[in-house]
Amino acid sequence: MTVLVLRQGGAPDADTIADIHTRSWQSAYRGIGVLSDAYLDGAASADMRAKWRTRMSTPVAGQHVWCADLDGQTIGFLCALHEDGTPWGALVDNLHLLPAARGHGVGKRLMGEAARWAAAQGITQLHLLVYEANTAAVGFYEALGGVPVSRDWLETADGGYAWVRTYHWPELELAGLMALP
Repeated sequence: MTVLVLRQGGAPDADTIADIHTRSWQSAYRGIGVLSDAYLDGAASADMRAKWRTRMSTPVAGQHVWCADLDGQTIGFLCALHEDGTPWGALVDNLHLLPAARGHGVGKRLMGEAARWAAAQGITQLHLLVYEANTAAVGFYEALGGVPVSRDWLETADGGYAWVRTYHWPELELAGLMALP
């Protein structure tokens, strides 16, 4: 029997989180015009290791990270920030799964945890940014009740540019996320 456990991530998880983030990007972004294949196959891994080692060893105020472990192996994570200066509530800053873990409800479980965490903090809204070309992710967030509230042309990690949508869960939709298992 497989057991999925959601737990708080910490500094010892930094390299695992970086690996999941890199592998998720390589799978989701290859060939869709968001990040170059050269970046995905080269600097992405080192960039993610540096980013997550810093973020997990010296987290910003209001950061919370959940790791999803399946039978003791970390297969995904979600990082949320209490606020980011927007009017749309807490920010789901990153949600990434190993490619083989997609489509099995792990992302929904992590989003439900983030919604419950936000509500416990007195936050009644949640939002995130997603590359528009990542149609699988766009479909996932729309299926969870996310409402697009902006579209912006933003710089990517490799110095290019891509369209990014902000998805928002206002109070009523946040309640729906909290009901997820």
